[in-house]
This record gives sequence, C-alpha cells and structure tokens, in this order.
Amino acid sequence: MNRPRLAIATCARLPKLDVDDARLCEALDARGISYRCYVWDDPSAPWDEADLALLRNPWDYWDGPGRREAFVAWAERTHARVPLWNGPDVIRENTHKSYLRSLEAAGVSVIPTLWLAPGEGAVGLAQRITSRGWSEVVIKPAVSAGSVGALRIDARTNPIEAEAHAASLTATGEVMVQPYLRSIESEGELSVVFFDGEASHAVRKVPCAGDFRSQPEFQSRVSAAPIEAEALAVARAAFAAVDKPLLYARVDLVRSDDGALQLIELELTEPSLYFRWNEGAAARLVDAIVARM
Repeated sequence: MNRPRLAIATCARLPKLDVDDARLCEALDARGISYRCYVWDDPSAPWDEADLALLRNPWDYWDGPGRREAFVAWAERTHARVPLWNGPDVIRENTHKSYLRSLEAAGVSVIPTLWLAPGEGAVGLAQRITSRGWSEVVIKPAVSAGSVGALRIDARTNPIEAEAHAASLTATGEVMVQPYLRSIESEGELSVVFFDGEASHAVRKVPCAGDFRSQPEFQSRVSAAPIEAEALAVARAAFAAVDKPLLYARVDLVRSDDGALQLIELELTEPSLYFRWNEGAAARLVDAIVARM
C-alpha cells in the first residue's frame, strides 16, 4: 500500500472521523489525495510517513488529568517529524481558554469572563457575580469541549448550587464564569469558518428550547448564515492578536445585551467545520492543504 500524503489525527472513539468530516474525505478522494486516519495517542502511528498531518477529531485530549499536557507534547513531537496543522504553538495556547484573556487584553470584543484559579474554591462567588450586574451565568472549566462541565444557573437565586459547582471544577483546573446572554435563545451563536485566513462560510446554531448548548449533538437548529461585516471585523482582530499561521479557524460569536457581537470561542485546534452546511467548504480546505504539501 502506498504511503498516505495526509495523516489525519482523530481519537479512539472516532477512528473513521466524525460524520461531518465525511465531506472532507470525499473532497480528498476527489482530488486524488491519499490519506489515513490515526488515533493521536497511538504510539505506533507512523506520522512521519505522510507529507502533512491534520488535526480533525482528537476529541478526548481534555478528558482526564494530564491529558491536555500529553496532547500538547504529542503535537510538539509530531510537528518535529511532519508539518502539523494547526501547529503546536497554536495548540498550546488554544487548548486552554485563558487565550480569551489575551484576546481581550489585545482589544478584541470578547464576552466578559470571571476567572477562578485552580484550587481557589468559590466562596463568595455569587456576590462577585451579582456585583458585576449578572444574575444568570454559565460556569464551565477552562479546559473542556462540547459543553462538558458547563452549568447554566441563576447565581442570584441559587448561590449555594452555583458556588458548589464552581468549587468542584476548581479542584481540577481553572474555571470560567460568563453571563448568560438571552440572545442565544433567539439569534443563537454565529460560527464563521476560515481557511488560510479567508472566510469560507458561516452557520447559525440556535439551541433547542430550554437548553443553552448550541452544538448539533444537543439537537440545536443549525442553518447556513451570511457572513456579516461585523463578524469579519471581530475575527480579523482576533487573528491579528494570535499572529500565527492558521490553516483553519472557527470564530464563534454571540450578541451581547447591548447589541454588539462578542467572541465566545476562537476554535483553532480541532473545531467542527460544518462542511455539511456549505457545498464547497471541504474542497476549499483541501485546496489549502494541497498548497502546504
């Protein structure tokens, strides 16, 4: 069997990739690009046989003590053997959501966030929340994905439960507290996907009634969306602050109570790219991959 030109990193749970990435595989086949999928932490995976390695579904790097650190170390080792996209410098920063602090300090419009340090506990958290004028908030770990560990709660009416949840999370890492924005119920979350720094397509994700999670696995309503000038402006500011080469990026935005779009996530490691909602999206990513081979 000929060696693959592209090695795709996934996790043991998805050895043949996520359903959305089937479109990417079809686009690779259409261009005649040979590829193989490897579980990222499989020590026998022959990464250096390929011309390029691509992160797609390593969706367990955050699941357990030391996993993120092991993932970053793997990215550094792999990149030393074959070009890995996005690169390990990006992965090191982007797999911990403290990158939002850096973006905010650089002037990017970011959703306000209250940070709790590892081991800090959460005594007095409810008062800190209400002193900011917030009531309903989302409390979540700074290293996670897919809304795992996230709790939407009214800290004004349920202070004990809010503090208990936050305290349980600080036992293992840094914690984020963000205001719950009502716009998520009607307007949802806008995700703009970029390849090689150019906007490819966008989707709007509206949670199902009574939920706050916008991912399709939680039965949110996902639809193709126009790419707004305001969204592009926020994205460009974020990319300027990151100042590193990016093969792909997903910019997740929500509308604040004052009507402005704010960054809630800048997904640069292993984002879902919503190929199913744009006919040419996978082919555009393949074009960008081929340009790097």
